[in-house]
Amino acid sequence: MKTRTRLIAFGVAAMALAGTANAEQDTIKKSFPARDGGKLFMKVDRGSIHIIPSASDKVDITVVRELKSVSAAKAKEIFAQHKVDMSATEGEVRIEADNAQKNRSWSGNNPYNHLQVDYTIAVPSKFNLELKTAGGNIDVADLEGKVDLNTSGGNLKLGAIKGPVKAHTSGGNITLQKSQGGANVHTSGGDLHLGEIEGDLIADTSGGNISLDKIKGSVKAETSGGDVRVKEAYGPINARTSGGNVSAELNEQPTSACSLKTSGGNVDVKLAQQLALDVNAHTSGGSIHSDFPGNLNKQKTTLTAQLNGGGPQLVLETSGGTVNIRKK
Repeated sequence: MKTRTRLIAFGVAAMALAGTANAEQDTIKKSFPARDGGKLFMKVDRGSIHIIPSASDKVDITVVRELKSVSAAKAKEIFAQHKVDMSATEGEVRIEADNAQKNRSWSGNNPYNHLQVDYTIAVPSKFNLELKTAGGNIDVADLEGKVDLNTSGGNLKLGAIKGPVKAHTSGGNITLQKSQGGANVHTSGGDLHLGEIEGDLIADTSGGNISLDKIKGSVKAETSGGDVRVKEAYGPINARTSGGNVSAELNEQPTSACSLKTSGGNVDVKLAQQLALDVNAHTSGGSIHSDFPGNLNKQKTTLTAQLNGGGPQLVLETSGGTVNIRKK
């Protein structure tokens, strides 16, 4: 039995080694001089992008390409077809790669479609980014500058960004640790995990949850299939979901109207006691519970209240749950 186990283990290891040996790789390295405040522009047909800020006065680029289950000769041919153009002008470094076979039709398995690309780029710590990949993840470490990210099929992960953020993915999650300058984030099929935003926020997803730790600006958050949770808000907030719960904590006096709405869940709001608001709450499929005095109908489905003499409107609505209004 032991001999058989050893043989099986040897066979698995051999297959793993064979798979590794059958992977052909190609590495490109290039550097360009750069200054703080410059820009990296990328538009590539595939691949993940990793941005690492450094104290250097250069942009250092490493591109690793890999193909599995092809001969070395075939891999070399495909690497040659996949051209990665890198150039630099005054204040800008550009990386562009196009799919050389996008207009060709193939009846069988095309090995070009299995080409994997990984970009690792070190930039000065104060640098602007405009990055677009047709298929891969993008991650950016702590950076000072304007950041614009777009991927057609991957996750976006950002650290602490001292500047405005714009991030879009058609099929993944977005994580943003911090933004000083506001943020506009969108995904068609994932969750949004947002830390501290100093500025205004627009956040929407067609199929996931939205969680926000702290916002010092206005919030517009919308999802078609998940929860919206705002832990600390210091400005006006408008949050909506078609299929989940909405919760928020308002800590400072909003300068304009706020709303928390859902078609299929609960609405929970915590209010600092000094806030002056006109509250209008309604539910079609539950009840309303409030720590503040107001006019509540017999069915406990409609509430109006003027807090501290009244102020901007706070609209709380759900078609299928309860509304809870609590003192902070």
